[in-house]
Amino acid sequence: MTESGQRTGAMLAHLRTATRPAHDALEGGLGLMNEHLGLESYTGILARFYGFWRGWQPQVASLFQDEPFLRPRRRLHLLAADLAALGVTAAALETLPVCPLTPLGDDREALGSLYVLEGSTLGGRLIQRNVTRCLGPEGRAGCSYFTGYGADTGAMWRAFLVRLDEASAADMKRVGGGATATFERIGSWLSDVR
Repeated sequence: MTESGQRTGAMLAHLRTATRPAHDALEGGLGLMNEHLGLESYTGILARFYGFWRGWQPQVASLFQDEPFLRPRRRLHLLAADLAALGVTAAALETLPVCPLTPLGDDREALGSLYVLEGSTLGGRLIQRNVTRCLGPEGRAGCSYFTGYGADTGAMWRAFLVRLDEASAADMKRVGGGATATFERIGSWLSDVR
């Protein structure tokens, strides 16, 4: 087996272990799977996600420096469309607070941060079903962010894992640090709407 073959999955396993506490805290506290999810609460959560992505997306792009890889993974526009579908005007969108981000130091930390946002696309379909169940057509119209990449979600995740696996074993700590910092920042930022 090649050195690369020996590493296959090692970074993913490391990230899952390193981020488990922060991931569990965030997932359990969002309320997006609440059987009584209300429109005001859902809109508030989307607004906070928008504020996070508004700062995060350019930060990661400046560090990662791979536009062909990042372009299809940009999702700020989906949040803007969802909020518009839920009645948030363009003027109101501009006044939404932007999340003060934890600075990422380099492309390895940015890769770890990207792991968090790419991984979130996998659970989006469950969230989308709950939003539709709770909020009906209005909720479904404001749920493109949680659709992820639609039918391409699995393929996009696998392509990300290939990139993740290219990171060296020496990068594990930095990649894990970027992922953990991102989970913690999102959790703190979204705590205002819980």
